[in-house]
Amino acid sequence: MRQWGVLIPLLLSILCCEAAQAQNPTAQGTQVEVVATASEYVPISTTVSHPGHSYTNCLGSTSYFGRFSTYGDSGSGSADTNMHCDATFSPPTQTALTTYRKVNYTIVKSEQALYLVSCTQTWKPDARTRMLAAMRAGQTHDYSEGEETIARGSGKWSDCSAFGVGAHFTLTILSTADARLEDSTQVRPKKPTKLDYLGSAAVPAATILGTRVHVTSSPSGGEIYIDGKFLGSTPSDITLPAGQHAVRIIVGSREWSRPIEITAGEISVHADFGDGASR
Repeated sequence: MRQWGVLIPLLLSILCCEAAQAQNPTAQGTQVEVVATASEYVPISTTVSHPGHSYTNCLGSTSYFGRFSTYGDSGSGSADTNMHCDATFSPPTQTALTTYRKVNYTIVKSEQALYLVSCTQTWKPDARTRMLAAMRAGQTHDYSEGEETIARGSGKWSDCSAFGVGAHFTLTILSTADARLEDSTQVRPKKPTKLDYLGSAAVPAATILGTRVHVTSSPSGGEIYIDGKFLGSTPSDITLPAGQHAVRIIVGSREWSRPIEITAGEISVHADFGDGASR
């Protein structure tokens, strides 16, 4: 029984923030086991500036009244002109657009160290969404309109491999952008998965992840209590940190209890409900 949800933030904090002290796997690679996975959506904000503009529109009319003499070429007249102008002004504006990337973290461990690798998924709009975005940006002459259409349209995330906890791989780190996990246990191994290498730490696995304790009882189905907390029924695999722990197993009205010392490695605890079991 593994409660990785509590351990993942601690592991990510140690591997991302502390300086790496472990020796990285060479080109030959090293055997590792997947011990935890996690994902997060990373927001990316883009600000588009729109310049302001002013516009002036003037309308007017001119009227002319003339008087002419029937004798000769003399004449006189008057003219009136009316003019009206309207001015409009639009101030500059900014449009903020937020998109997301999905980052998938994988923590693997060897005998000496923990390694943090990741792959990033980006949103890929489908053909219809891209066409609508181009049309809208062309109609409005506004780049942000097309980007918003893409962000809100249909599509899919780019591919990113998923790794199950407990799976074994060969890890090879060539650069920060090229960490490869290869499943060498298959008869026909697949192409190595290329990931981003984020960090490593020479931290003993038992210190963070604890030791796997295999708890059984005769008869089975007993309730398991570790340090007063119910953790399932026998048989179960429980991960405990190093140190002293109180184990109590209850079957019906009978109870079995023992103190245990947790160190590195795997430990088996068996409760035999015979004559020596307490009631």
